[in-house]
Amino acid sequence: MNTTWTPDLGDRFLALLRKGIPFPEFRHESLMPTARVLSWTSPWEAPSHLATARTFQDGTSLSLATPLVLAAGANKQARCLDAFAGLGFGAVTVGTATLRPRSGNPLKPRVHTLETFAAIQNAMGLNNPGVEVLARRIERARPACDEAGIRIGLSISEDPTLLPGEDADANVLACLAHAYPVSDYLELNLSCPNTGHDRLDQAWDRVERLLAKVSQFRERQARRIPLWVKLSPDLSEAAFVEAIETVRRSGLTGTVLSNTWPATTGTWPGGSGLPKLDEVGRPGLRGGLSGRPLYPHTLACLRKAVELAPELSHLASGGVETGAQAHELLQAGATFVECYSVLAFRWLAGRKIAQELAAI
Repeated sequence: MNTTWTPDLGDRFLALLRKGIPFPEFRHESLMPTARVLSWTSPWEAPSHLATARTFQDGTSLSLATPLVLAAGANKQARCLDAFAGLGFGAVTVGTATLRPRSGNPLKPRVHTLETFAAIQNAMGLNNPGVEVLARRIERARPACDEAGIRIGLSISEDPTLLPGEDADANVLACLAHAYPVSDYLELNLSCPNTGHDRLDQAWDRVERLLAKVSQFRERQARRIPLWVKLSPDLSEAAFVEAIETVRRSGLTGTVLSNTWPATTGTWPGGSGLPKLDEVGRPGLRGGLSGRPLYPHTLACLRKAVELAPELSHLASGGVETGAQAHELLQAGATFVECYSVLAFRWLAGRKIAQELAAI
């Protein structure tokens, strides 16, 4: 496996774990208790000059101890949230949450590690205990998170399996109503490729209507918080321009660029062919891809979004492995930088990225 950093003893230990415990979903679930243990045995405080305070064009603001955000999908259960402050993160995005609990896709394995590419194939299918449970857990964790100096957001999405006669927009707004009071910020996930159902971001007339309703909901609240819209990385150039304009017109905070790369494209973002991918989650599903090959595309999407809508806030997510890459994204106009997959390949990755960023 080629790396963008020099492997140390911890990275070699992680490689041994991946070989010795060939169950990526189990390793994923181990992240939360591992974070807790490390917060006890290896405490860490962020360098003070990494603190980042931002005020956005929609009148909201957010201050983080570091500009690194643990991306949605890492902490699906809202467990051990305060512990991630000691792993280098200024915020944790919980979820993605849906209105009702979801067990996710039925067939396992739902995750594969692509060692050669330092990447992950994922089709877990938005498994989560439901937004009400997650909101209660976040509320209980709030004092510890405030003491640790870490902000907590929620990623929310339409339930892919609506009830007969259920209005899709009403489903999202009900989820939003539970998530909003307990969150420091929110992400609206329009683009999950892992459920086997249609993505919202393939119907922009509906997206515009939904974002208007979400914006109106926020206007009625006593407390205004940032709300970003998470886009897919495989949008055509015309669709990308339309997406940015739709978010701009909505009056929301900005975009998250981007979600996992849909394996249905048959190629990596740069155009090279994908390796042979097994079905994951459900018959015929290949899910989404994350990790190292996404970084150049993340940077390109960010630069394009900043060019199109410099007044919006854009969060960069996809393939980030080093402090140098985080710095490059911040210099290119990212408000904050999200990462997750690198934690499977680089020991204490968030902390190392933060330290590298602090040294630049």
